[in-house]
Amino acid sequence: MKIKLLVSDERYDEIASELVRKGFEIDDGADLVLSENNYCPTHLIGRKDDEIYRLKTAEITHIESFSHDVVAHCGGEGYKLNECLRKLNELLDPKEFIRISNSVIVSVNHIKSIKPALSQKFVLTLTDGSRVDVTRSYYYIFREFFGI
Repeated sequence: MKIKLLVSDERYDEIASELVRKGFEIDDGADLVLSENNYCPTHLIGRKDDEIYRLKTAEITHIESFSHDVVAHCGGEGYKLNECLRKLNELLDPKEFIRISNSVIVSVNHIKSIKPALSQKFVLTLTDGSRVDVTRSYYYIFREFFGI
């Protein structure tokens, strides 16, 4: 049986070796997930072409969903993720990531500028030059988060 582990780096090796010893296979693509309470990942697994990458969450500027695809933007490149945006919004550290629309989560550490737009919106410019919109549905949540 394959299991995906969502645990702290400090406990990962201990838990993984115990599970392997008991006959489980550790696989980041597994449907069955074992996680710690209040776990915030420091890495996400992304795919680009036929390669798998371990992306540091601190380097991710934003995450977007396009119909059934979820893409993490990191270092000017896009990496496809297996998790849905709703699940990522629950997993990622709420001090470092904020949802700004139904299809975008941004890293607050990668926001370069905030420009007010018409009808209760903001346009964000990120450190990689990307521009994303804070939609009306998330306008007040965003304002409260930043105290603006």
